[in-house]
Amino acid sequence: MSDPVPEQAHDMPTAEAAAFAGQEDQVIEDAGTEEFYQVTINLPENTGKVQVIASPHEAIQDVRQSIVESTETCIHSCFSLAFNGVKLNDFMELGDVDGITPDAELDLVLDNYTEREARIHINRLRDLLAGPTKQSVNAVGLDPGLSFLSTVGGHVEEQPIDPATLETAPTTVFSSFDLEASAPLSGFVPKGLERSPVQCVKSIALSGWNPPPPPLKLRGDLLYLIVTTLEGETVHITSSVTGFHVNKSTSNHFDPHPRTDSKAASHHSLIVLLEKISPMFATNFKKLQDQITRYHMLEVLPITTVQPAYPWAVQPQHHTFDPTRPAEAYLNYGTDSVDSLRDWNEEIQSHRELPRSTLQERVTRDRFLNKIYADFAEAAVRGAMDVVNGNVVPLNPLEPTESHMYVYNNIFYSKGFDGRNTFENLGGDEAAHVATGKDLEGVRSLSGVDVEGLYTLGTVVVDYKGTRVVAQSIVPGIFRQQEESSIVYGSIDNGPVVRSDEKFHELLGQAAKALHLAEHAVEDGEGKGVNLWTSFDTKGLLGADGRRYLLDLYRLNPVDVEFLEKDVPAKDDMPEYPHKLTLLRPELIVFFWETRLRQWVQERAREIQQRAEEKKAKEDEADKSKEANQEEKKDIKDEANGTATADHDDSAATPEEDVNLLDFDLSFNVDAFTATNTPADCQDKKTEQENLVREAAKFLRDNVIAVLLQDFLAYVVKPIDGGSLTKAMHRRGINMRYLGRIARLAQESNEPALEHIHYLAMQEMVVRAVKRILRRLIRPIPSTHVPDCVAHVLNCLLGHAFNPKPTATFAGDGHEYANLTPESLREKIEDEVLLRYRFRLPEGFVKDLPAEKKIPVLREVCLRAGIQVEARDYLFAPTAVAGEAPSANEAVPAPAATSKKGKQQQQQQQQQDKNARKATKTKKRMVTFEPSDVQTILPMVKQATNRFVYADEAFEAGKTSLAQGHRQLGLELLMESLALHEQTYGFLHPETARCYQALAMIYYSSEDKDLALDFQRKAVIVNERTLGVDSPEALHSYLNLGLFENAAGRTQTALKFMKHAIQYWDLIYGKDHPDSATSDNNIAVMLQSLRNFDVSCKFFERAKATQVKAHGADHMVVANSHHLVAKAYALKGEFDASVQEQQRAYDIFLAQAGEEDVRTKEAEMWLQELKNTAEFAAQQALYEKNKHLHQQQQAQLQYQQQHQHQHGPGKVSSLSAAAAAASAKAALAEAAIRAANAEAQVGSKGHLPVDELLEFINNPKAGASSKSKKAKGGKRSNKK
Repeated sequence: MSDPVPEQAHDMPTAEAAAFAGQEDQVIEDAGTEEFYQVTINLPENTGKVQVIASPHEAIQDVRQSIVESTETCIHSCFSLAFNGVKLNDFMELGDVDGITPDAELDLVLDNYTEREARIHINRLRDLLAGPTKQSVNAVGLDPGLSFLSTVGGHVEEQPIDPATLETAPTTVFSSFDLEASAPLSGFVPKGLERSPVQCVKSIALSGWNPPPPPLKLRGDLLYLIVTTLEGETVHITSSVTGFHVNKSTSNHFDPHPRTDSKAASHHSLIVLLEKISPMFATNFKKLQDQITRYHMLEVLPITTVQPAYPWAVQPQHHTFDPTRPAEAYLNYGTDSVDSLRDWNEEIQSHRELPRSTLQERVTRDRFLNKIYADFAEAAVRGAMDVVNGNVVPLNPLEPTESHMYVYNNIFYSKGFDGRNTFENLGGDEAAHVATGKDLEGVRSLSGVDVEGLYTLGTVVVDYKGTRVVAQSIVPGIFRQQEESSIVYGSIDNGPVVRSDEKFHELLGQAAKALHLAEHAVEDGEGKGVNLWTSFDTKGLLGADGRRYLLDLYRLNPVDVEFLEKDVPAKDDMPEYPHKLTLLRPELIVFFWETRLRQWVQERAREIQQRAEEKKAKEDEADKSKEANQEEKKDIKDEANGTATADHDDSAATPEEDVNLLDFDLSFNVDAFTATNTPADCQDKKTEQENLVREAAKFLRDNVIAVLLQDFLAYVVKPIDGGSLTKAMHRRGINMRYLGRIARLAQESNEPALEHIHYLAMQEMVVRAVKRILRRLIRPIPSTHVPDCVAHVLNCLLGHAFNPKPTATFAGDGHEYANLTPESLREKIEDEVLLRYRFRLPEGFVKDLPAEKKIPVLREVCLRAGIQVEARDYLFAPTAVAGEAPSANEAVPAPAATSKKGKQQQQQQQQQDKNARKATKTKKRMVTFEPSDVQTILPMVKQATNRFVYADEAFEAGKTSLAQGHRQLGLELLMESLALHEQTYGFLHPETARCYQALAMIYYSSEDKDLALDFQRKAVIVNERTLGVDSPEALHSYLNLGLFENAAGRTQTALKFMKHAIQYWDLIYGKDHPDSATSDNNIAVMLQSLRNFDVSCKFFERAKATQVKAHGADHMVVANSHHLVAKAYALKGEFDASVQEQQRAYDIFLAQAGEEDVRTKEAEMWLQELKNTAEFAAQQALYEKNKHLHQQQQAQLQYQQQHQHQHGPGKVSSLSAAAAAASAKAALAEAAIRAANAEAQVGSKGHLPVDELLEFINNPKAGASSKSKKAKGGKRSNKK
């Protein structure tokens, strides 16, 4: 058996933690030295053996978990592993077991149960019975972590086929596809998704006889269960320290003793016990296991180190009766919930203090940190929801609601308001809202630097139902009466008192080098100067545990002074920006620092070169002088001088030629342009630091944004939705407040390639404005009104064409949202966009939103605001009829069926459509969205994710090696990086998916199709489950998987994946995205290989139309599209249309590239070939026509001759003459066609069969070679 959760590790030499470059070299040196143990597990009672593949650095408990999760050994959960008769400690590493070998055998030893182990065993059985799509008890919404890979591709793998063996075009998923129709939202969840597992029992519940009385506890009873089997029998089961057995109890009589009749049964495993007492359980449990194994391992593996992705559109789920569901809290945490109480801060900080001197120690440390951060985030989200829902009592109930603080589950909660007037001069609540996000950003930055001895709090920011909640781990002693000495660094009271601790200052100095922070002086209330690295707002706290904590890290980056001075104040018709906490992003600081470093290195190199040249000139002059003065000893002295000079050059030039990067110093004063006071003797330095901050702000406005637009123009970056646009901006350090500037510059460029960027930026501004409006509307209303509020806002935004005057369900309750109209909402949106993005939307932009853009806008609003809606076809226009839109797998009605089976299917489909229309008429919708369409509101979570430096370094080093042509080294480094990613982040993490994707592309390019497919499938699943089933990353993974499947000969499966991707693409963006042309071309080529030339040509045509819109009609890319369409028409036999398309391609190449360009010459060759082929086809058609006419005339003439023989010659002489003339004409035409045909054998390909014509079109060089051979052969024949 193979390990379902393999852990890979590498034994590497010790390296200094801070020496990143040296450690990277060590990673490169030891790449590929991984070692694995293939351990045999002997099962109890001689029931068999299984094998587990594990790393020697895995803990024994990880090996145990692999056994528990395997379908072959899932019946066991309470056991130990033993080696040579000695039980192994769960926390020791496998490689540390005395005497262990890579092929060792371990014994699985059954242990006695405790109450906790019994609960774990029962929960494990419940998880198995829930099937492969079980929803976590901790889920905050519907369908977390979904993957559609097996549903879309099918559970039965297609066998590779050779397209050359196909005689006719097979039916594909695109056979009846309508390229003009928009993808329906009702098909968001693919048909065939298995939600209902095979039922094994009717119910398993905790018995009412629980808990066992003290005497029975003393005898070993732990729990009592009541099970109803599929046979309809109800049995009572005792869980004891030795296992499970059927007892004599009934619902009315308590008797825990084992039964002694025919139903008596007992076993250590509850699963085996149920198999004994219920044959139907045994049969169906086997089917359930088979059902689970049909899925990819990563589709059913629990997500543990990252928040799962929740889809924004879901199917309403059928709620089932489960008597044990209310007891899940007990089964998970026990009677007193002690299992759930954790000291989060101590766990986080103690994990940070784990040793990290070797690479393996760092791997172990980071794995634990990632897990504890994920657990903390999960608990923080649940607590934040309880805080917003009013289930937690505040610590300060007498203060205003905005100032309330809470402690729940050892986590401290506060709301993102300015409850203590800290940000009164910066924007109040608006600034406080921004500060929470910036504080999280600061925690992330400091965690990345990872200075030993400097601590940050576990921090999670949750937006839920219009309220922002900040969750933090609790600093020891924070709630005790604080002494002034507890805050030892930074400002205590926002100004008057500022402190600096020597140890804090030393530690922060180490972090400052990586974060590019400048040491600066701040004047306190007494006029004394205090040196700080961080902002005076940042507080250094000495905790009761002796650790040094940094709090309030929202000013870890300098002010965007250009925006603060030019855009924040109100001017002209522009309102004042809502806050003054406009800071630069850390990515921008790094980008600016690297740019200045490159400039500095270039200047230093020029200086060194100049000094070297001056020195050489002086030495040459000195040599000439010596030659003149000592000419009689010229030869000897020249030789001696030459040697000495060379030696001197080497020794003197070597130190000068090295550019020491440590000499470069560029750091930022984060208190520049703030209200802090600076000592008089530091004013000059402050001015210099302010100038540097201003240069960085100008660099952002004048350089970085322009470079991003150039990347958009060159299609280096191709965002498909608001999320990918946001990521593209953030990666370059551009704040979202510059969205308006980007939209304006894209519009002013008048570049067709930037039209979609202009629209996407405006759409993103609208979506963000709607999110903020929703937040304000939802916050004050009761939870019962939230679905109505959301539905009403969506009706005003997207449903006004269907109903121009929508009304809220609770219109009379006096809430602000109920008074909203489409007109007033549009006005609010325009004002919000003008306020926050300094951009005025075009008139009618929101009102006249195209129909195909309404679903993408709905998606963006749902993703931003945390809304899950029903996946159904909403009515956006009065002419639409609910239920008539085709589903994702039935884009348009199929043509009339000819077979009996096809007619039956068509009749069934017609009946289903009829029933749907009937149901629609039964309940007519008055508005587009109803409150029942809103399924739930999700918490939007931000957390400071931990990054593993060595995994990222190995990944980047691998990519660099590949780019330099060192394939083997690059591949080893990427495999090394993947192993590190899997160990630290886990299998289900976006960073791990990045490695899977890169390796898949490498193996695909090296023709290793199986490995490429394996890695690509993993990338698809991980991206779906962690980023979203319709995330751009998941879509591109599906498109690549389609290409890989096609290369492996499974074109039908490839087309399924391609269709799934382009239909989601339609829901995400709509049509005409520039990058969609590539997908259309790929689909067309696949269909072409299956001889489906008609549909293939349609996709080529759509790709061409997209390219024309994106680039203009005369672009070189469009010329290539014309060329592809010309080939497609040629395969269809429409040669006139083919010639027209190729003529257009030739004209563009000629105009853009010139007559001598190779592309122009190739286009001209193709044009001549197609013209010859078209001419031959026309002549062939004329020949067939005349041949048919000739045959008719011959028949007529024969008839007339027979008639003449019977009736005499005079009556039909005129008819005979006409027939003879027609016959002669036909004969001449036939001769001409034959002559043309002989000539066309060289000049065209229209005479070829479809197979050879397809080969020629796809491989014109082969065709040319064939033509040459035929021509030569013809000449030899003539000589004979």
